[in-house]
Amino acid sequence: MKVCLLIPDGIGIRNYLYSDIIPLLQESNVDVAVWHSLDPAVMKEAERLNPQVNFENYVFQFYKEDPLPRFLRDCIGYARLKANAKMEGNPTILDNWLPKKNFKGKVSNYFAEIFGSTFTDLDKITKVDTIIQHQQRKSAAYRKYRDDLKRINPDVLLCTHQREPNAGVAMLAAQDLGIRTVAVIFSWDNLPKGRLPMRATNYLVWSEYMEKELLKYFPDIKKEDIQIVGTPQFDFYSNQELIKSRIEFAEENGLDPLKRWICYSGDDSLTSPHDPIYLNDIGEALQNQQDIEVLFRPVPVEGFERYQSVLDKFPFIKTLVPKWKKGEFWNKFFPYPEDIAVLVNLAYHADVVLNVGSTMALDFSQFNKPGVYVNYEVAPDHPWSIKRVYQFQHFRTFADLDAVGWINSPAEILSTIRKAIDTPSEIAKDRLVWRDRIVYQDQQSSSSSRIVDFLISTSK
Repeated sequence: MKVCLLIPDGIGIRNYLYSDIIPLLQESNVDVAVWHSLDPAVMKEAERLNPQVNFENYVFQFYKEDPLPRFLRDCIGYARLKANAKMEGNPTILDNWLPKKNFKGKVSNYFAEIFGSTFTDLDKITKVDTIIQHQQRKSAAYRKYRDDLKRINPDVLLCTHQREPNAGVAMLAAQDLGIRTVAVIFSWDNLPKGRLPMRATNYLVWSEYMEKELLKYFPDIKKEDIQIVGTPQFDFYSNQELIKSRIEFAEENGLDPLKRWICYSGDDSLTSPHDPIYLNDIGEALQNQQDIEVLFRPVPVEGFERYQSVLDKFPFIKTLVPKWKKGEFWNKFFPYPEDIAVLVNLAYHADVVLNVGSTMALDFSQFNKPGVYVNYEVAPDHPWSIKRVYQFQHFRTFADLDAVGWINSPAEILSTIRKAIDTPSEIAKDRLVWRDRIVYQDQQSSSSSRIVDFLISTSK
């Protein structure tokens, strides 16, 4: 048996190259190929991490999408957002319709909105999807991917990121060749956005909650084709070999092991344009707390220059620079394996994580640590609104739960942080319920092993 991992961009590196999936496949006598568009340095890191592992290496090429299928894909993208917003009674879903920058793109978006508005139900959208596939079969990309797949000759093609259009063409070519295809739903917020430009034999999801979302937003997909496996990104938190002593972690990062650590995880400038202001407010509120150190982890795909004045002002805010290699574009950034250990130890040793709506609250919940979301406006006239952020569909996953703590004004920062540190059981009381709702948990097996077992079983 041969499994090919299609990794079209940097999204799948940590979960699939650095996890146990490839070693477990090879332990089961499965041949592995990696079809990717990654920096060759990434592959060297994967080999360094598991020097005993061997896999075939193939380059995945990108092609400019032909105009008609691209336009139709934009039309159904808009149509899905409208349908999902109506279905959920949540207009913020339409915020995922991103504007294009140049004149040609703006004109295309204008007509995509007009035509997309005529696709009034999911059945019509599915029919347009069929037309798109017909057009894609005429493309140079489709022909090239067919040739590549004949050369790779896998029994199963697993795509690690379901949103990439070129990967969708490759998956279509694989299906036409009779190859079983498996698509991973990468993140907890993906499905309401309607970004699934591919169809697969099977779909891997995090939880029963995500399975229900997939069936709701994509009614052409059948329940029996969905497998709940969790996600490998949380497997690392159960790896005791990654956890260092508090003193060792402090020495490596210039921290005081005797102080209480709180983590502030930064967002990119689009997701949270006022992030430096929030970090400054935290510094102001905590500067006289002699027992606290703030561990600031910037978002890996941006620098942290916009925070520098705040960091200079408050020396007790310590920056833990992500161990990532920078790329020309965000999808060309990639983590070094050592960054995984930093994340694990940050969640293990810090008492609480603060941020603007980040998934890091789920990371910290792996060690039963509370997450706290900042939730107040600092620039009311700015088009970005933090109140609107928390109306996004994926935050409805905890609408009925006390899943995270909230800081609703600068005046609440100190008291909320003190509560999270001193009496953590009194804040975010339902954090484990939320974690288990979003991510399937099983102490007897890892997500990586469940994925491998499923891939092997589907080939029989």
